Amino acid sequence: MNYKFSNLLGSPYRGGNLLLVESDLLSAGGNRVLQTDLNESTGSALPFESLRQLRNLCVSPDGLLLLAIDTEGKALLINRKRQVLLHHFSFKGPVATAKFSPDGQYIACAVQRLVQVWRTPGFQKSVAPMQLHRTYGQCHADVTALDWSQDSQWIAAASKDLSARVFSLNPIQDYIPPTLTGHRTVPMGVFWAGSTVASSAELAGEEAPALFTIGRDGAVFFWMYEGPAPSTDPHGQSQGYPRVPGKHRKRKAPDSDPDQPAEATPEVASEADSAAADEDSTSSSSSLDAKKGADGVLEGSRQESDSAEEQGQASTSGRQHTEQQQTTSFAGGRWRLGAKHFFNQRGAKVTAVDYHRATGMLVVGFSNGIFDLFEVPKFDNIHTLSVSRSAINAITFNKAGDWVALGCAALGQLLVWEWRSESYILKQQGHYYDIATSAFSPDGQNLATGADDSKVKIWNMQSGFCFVTFSEHSAPVTAVAFLPSGSVVVSASLDGTVRAFDLVRYRNFRTMTSPHPVQFVSLAVDPAGEVICAGSLDTFQVYVWSVRTGRLLDVLAGHEGPVAGLAFSPTQSLLASASWDKTVRTWDVFSGKGGVETLQHSHDVLALAYRPDGKLLASATLDGQIYLWDPQEAQLLGSIEGRRDLAGGRLSSDRRALGNSSSGQCFTSLAFSADGAFLLAGGSTKYVCMYDVEEKVMLRRFQISHNRSIDGVLDLLNSKNMTEAGPVDLIDDDADDLDDVLPPPPEGGPGTAENLPGTGSKHKAAIRSRAVTLSPTGQTWAAATTEGLLLYSLDQGLVFDPTDLTEDITPAAAYKALANRAFLRALLIALRLKDPEVVRQVMMAIPPSQVSSVAAGVPSASVPQVLLALASYLADSPHLEFLLSWLRDICIKHGRSLQNEKAAVIMPAIRSLQRVLSKTHEDLSAACDSNQYMLQYLCAAGRDGQES
Repeated sequence: MNYKFSNLLGSPYRGGNLLLVESDLLSAGGNRVLQTDLNESTGSALPFESLRQLRNLCVSPDGLLLLAIDTEGKALLINRKRQVLLHHFSFKGPVATAKFSPDGQYIACAVQRLVQVWRTPGFQKSVAPMQLHRTYGQCHADVTALDWSQDSQWIAAASKDLSARVFSLNPIQDYIPPTLTGHRTVPMGVFWAGSTVASSAELAGEEAPALFTIGRDGAVFFWMYEGPAPSTDPHGQSQGYPRVPGKHRKRKAPDSDPDQPAEATPEVASEADSAAADEDSTSSSSSLDAKKGADGVLEGSRQESDSAEEQGQASTSGRQHTEQQQTTSFAGGRWRLGAKHFFNQRGAKVTAVDYHRATGMLVVGFSNGIFDLFEVPKFDNIHTLSVSRSAINAITFNKAGDWVALGCAALGQLLVWEWRSESYILKQQGHYYDIATSAFSPDGQNLATGADDSKVKIWNMQSGFCFVTFSEHSAPVTAVAFLPSGSVVVSASLDGTVRAFDLVRYRNFRTMTSPHPVQFVSLAVDPAGEVICAGSLDTFQVYVWSVRTGRLLDVLAGHEGPVAGLAFSPTQSLLASASWDKTVRTWDVFSGKGGVETLQHSHDVLALAYRPDGKLLASATLDGQIYLWDPQEAQLLGSIEGRRDLAGGRLSSDRRALGNSSSGQCFTSLAFSADGAFLLAGGSTKYVCMYDVEEKVMLRRFQISHNRSIDGVLDLLNSKNMTEAGPVDLIDDDADDLDDVLPPPPEGGPGTAENLPGTGSKHKAAIRSRAVTLSPTGQTWAAATTEGLLLYSLDQGLVFDPTDLTEDITPAAAYKALANRAFLRALLIALRLKDPEVVRQVMMAIPPSQVSSVAAGVPSASVPQVLLALASYLADSPHLEFLLSWLRDICIKHGRSLQNEKAAVIMPAIRSLQRVLSKTHEDLSAACDSNQYMLQYLCAAGRDGQES
């Protein structure tokens, strides 16, 4: 019963930014972090939950620390390698973007209109792991983008006030952050050009930009930086700055000490014309904002004393563009607009942008689903690709700059594109609407899902990837089921068809319909795989087809309400049907006798399930009860009171008191375990309940989500959030159109109730589990929830390992046990050490006569490790017979545990063994075939020698 969360399927991308770290792609899946290994083609979800939808992810340069921030500014600090949650932290406000500094010592966060710099916490325990370094408050609107310079000393920030600013990490005397203006729309990105662009521009004999900004309308501004004046003329006038052409004249510096450098009082250059006039007249744009103090920092946020302040002395060598190798600061000089560029995407807005500093590549995603790749500073279009018709919400480069990851939240689409070879590395798309049904294959390796987006997807349980999608249905899919062979999946839909899909050729090979148009809401396949039955929503009938011919065999009538559930008996030729007419009927499908028994209920029946032995039938009703029946005698054996177990979670618009909050909550899906010992039940609540069938008591209750962005998670509501117009969370009072970059979670499907036009009200999807299904192996169960398909597996971490009890785990202890002929103890110590050489020496030193007994004593948790070691030894060891005896005894002694082992754990070892044994067999067969007569002669000579 020790099930724990293992993975999340069906929603690879729902909004937020993307990260490519080494070979892993990190994305936000609701309130969880999804991690995709692009080398191994496997996907997993980190075992942590945030309280809201995740919006920002940032990772340290070494790839160890991961900071996940939700929509309210609550953050999780995670050790990504070990998948350990280190700290919880709150930024006290929504965070638009966050980035680690290149040296990994600081984290810059855009908290509304503030830019905060925090010291990166370490891995050691601390009461206050996050320490605030500085706060910058010059921006007059919310900050939208941040970027660090290569030397981690300067921060560029763009905000909704249509400007960008340059801040210093440490205080600089008399430094006022410059304001770079000129954009007509909100800047979507700001980036430091870097040394690569400076080198390229120097080779081409051109001036390189130090900074560039990208507006939402597709305008790209290149900003040039000119150092301070190196000296003054004999009359005391500065010679460092050229005269700016145009009507704006340079402001005279105030009288000051002759020894003071001229850059102590920065100039104010003209802003770019709102009409986008000639570039010569707008080549200077640097207005300064000095409202927050001399160094541009909010009072009270300074962390260091004046003696430790950085003085920011400017270099006298003119313009400097490489901030990594040189110590030139951007203080005291002059910023000007050097060039303007525009993207040729008419009618489309910029929705995502990223810059790869090492190669000088800029990638831009647009609202029409197109992304462009440009080379900076030439601004040459290298690559253009259309990936969808919806907006690209997130885009990022990998470290090498050859992979581009793109996310489209409207379609749940996630892509990784290699632009050099123009090929896909990854292409995954989740269900657009809620998953309505799911079913495991007979071997438990695959999982089929059907959703309200009219699609059927097949997922591989080992990799967590969808490997085929069938989109032949034209209406929401309501039920799916596998045939006993496992190579065919059947689906029922509201479009009035039942379709059979071939998982070998990936095609729809059979379509079954009714004589009159109906809507199917339930489905069942007989244990032999010869008959398919589907229940209708409008005609209240059950239709029976032949799988081989696709012909309609029979129509079962008798229900007076929609047929909500169907199930075949595993041991008899009986079909059970559940209906909203408060009855469960059993039918003899094969003999043609029609209805056999009718089981009366007091409320509408919503779901039913047969126990694997066929001797028990469970049905769930609208009042939250679960009834247990004897299907042969049509007798009620007992009932489970589930109303109290369902209680929990109130909708934000709920007017009922807490004591009555469970009204309307019921179970809509049931599933028995493989041995029939327990029963899983899920429905219109935030819980999935597990019951003991024999004792009729609840064993455990799983809360499927803690995401407060979904309605129905909280048990207690705050009355101050209720207004005359309704709940505050559902009132859309934000007139800004920028928030469509991060859309809300899906609203439950096409049937979701919408408010009247013009009301401007939001919707929050209500939490529920529409279907629960259990794997035939009993190792995993799945719940189709509002957030996606949640997988829960048995916790293998609680398997008893006797080596945990030993006091000295050293190579010397292993060799000593080997000398004392304690072979099992020596092997256990070597496996615990995980030293390949020690394991090899111990296994090779065990006598062949002791292999069988030692193999029997190996713990089940260590069997995969032993198999991997044997695979590596078989590749180059001459002791083939000895190692094969090891492999034989391991398989004989631990065969049952290997069958129950998770595929992700045991399959790497099995594949390695298969590859090595196949190669060994090929080598031996080739040698034997070419030396057949020599082997016969040697065998005959050996027999003759023994006889003589």
